Amino acid sequence: MGHARVLRSSAVAAAVVLSLSLAACGSSGGTASGERRTLRYAYAFTPVAALSPYSDDAVTSYGVGATETLARLDASGAPEPSLATSWTRTDATTWELTLREGVTFQDGTPMDAEAVAGSLTHAAQADPAPRALSGTELTVTAEGDDTVRIVTGTADPVLVQRLTSPELAVLSAKAYEDDAAAPSVIGTGTGPYTITRLNGTTSADLTANDGYWGGRPALAGIELSFVADGDQRASALRAGQTDVAQALPADQLSQVGADHVLAVPLPRTVSIHLTQSSAVFRDAGQREAAREAVQDLDLAGTVYAGAADPAKGLFSSVSTWADDRPAADYPQATTPQDRQITLATFSDRPEMAEIAAVVADRWRKAGFTMKTVVREYNQMEKDFLDGTYDAVIMSRSYGQDTADPISYLQSDFGCDGGYNISRYCDEDLDSELADAARQAGVDARNQAAVAAEHEVLSAVAVIPLVHDRTQFGLADGVSGLARDPWERAVVTAETTLGD
Repeated sequence: MGHARVLRSSAVAAAVVLSLSLAACGSSGGTASGERRTLRYAYAFTPVAALSPYSDDAVTSYGVGATETLARLDASGAPEPSLATSWTRTDATTWELTLREGVTFQDGTPMDAEAVAGSLTHAAQADPAPRALSGTELTVTAEGDDTVRIVTGTADPVLVQRLTSPELAVLSAKAYEDDAAAPSVIGTGTGPYTITRLNGTTSADLTANDGYWGGRPALAGIELSFVADGDQRASALRAGQTDVAQALPADQLSQVGADHVLAVPLPRTVSIHLTQSSAVFRDAGQREAAREAVQDLDLAGTVYAGAADPAKGLFSSVSTWADDRPAADYPQATTPQDRQITLATFSDRPEMAEIAAVVADRWRKAGFTMKTVVREYNQMEKDFLDGTYDAVIMSRSYGQDTADPISYLQSDFGCDGGYNISRYCDEDLDSELADAARQAGVDARNQAAVAAEHEVLSAVAVIPLVHDRTQFGLADGVSGLARDPWERAVVTAETTLGD
């Protein structure tokens, strides 16, 4: 099977090489014993909104330890203390959170209840709202110095899980000084590493926050390079130009070597979203013809070279509660229309382009007339959400925003969902998800999620292909990276780089 290649301009390639070369000059030399070193990190995505916390960039800032949230997720997806040490639900719509004492923002101001209330209020009033707050109304007030009260418009049993989203990072008042711009995470977070400079979409510099509440960071800083091309990330690792390479391409894993790869199963699914507003895929029979054409593809074994798992549905094996899902009830397929359809995906994850080539070939043989578009994600997100393409191949973590399956389903398949690439809308499903969202019991919410998944799959709004894994490439001496199945934390205060 040939590899689909994404052509890039020589200017972009030169900028990437220059960025990695500068990083290599900054930290690859020998150091005195015990001296802290700077970690060079080749990140797989370029910023889409100058690291705005109200965009997908929120995960970037969180992942390098620049920002933090009131709570964080444990390995099972349950919330645990972070900037808040405890929380109490005082009635159906009211929560009170006790803040951690002694926390200071990276600009030197105290993280008190007033600052936290201000940060969350800005997020709640943002347009568009962060995905974790999709359909949620919040009123946040400070109660003294160390307590924050949050009142929701309706009962919200998973509010604290929402508060774990990197999009709801707590920032100092300085972040919001420019009313005309998105909040700035440069020097305004609470994490172990402070972003000191963002160099466009090329790189960012971070220094250790020695006043970090969790203890002095083990690294001196981080040199973060945004390298969208997976082969270039892998090449930089093999050449000793970077210490950590995110999202290694599957075909590079053997060259890097198993001893230098950190793999973590994820609640992430690669799927084809069939756009319901498409002139072709608004028809259920056409959607089923598209699904049947690709149903026997072994993408996990071929494109991913065994470094992924065949998709069972929207929810991966990380979500054991979905293991006994019922089989979907698919509609009757109809003969493909004589009309061109456009299949789009993004190039930042190298497997996406190859999957697009394989799917387009299958659909072409089934009788569809095909056009394929592959570009960097930051150039395509708006078009994905606007329904510009007939079909979109997306790699989506269903645990990234809240780790709550109902919130994910509302965001991605609700009529008013903030990330509804399929542009799917079913009022009955919306009603069922709204009922499920009011359930406080985890088991009840999970059962409702399985039922909703069945409806979405039976409508062929989306075709799950594979369940992904994180594949980090590591240089010798790197240890202490977070093994986070929720794809949030990567570099922590405990991450070290030995000699």
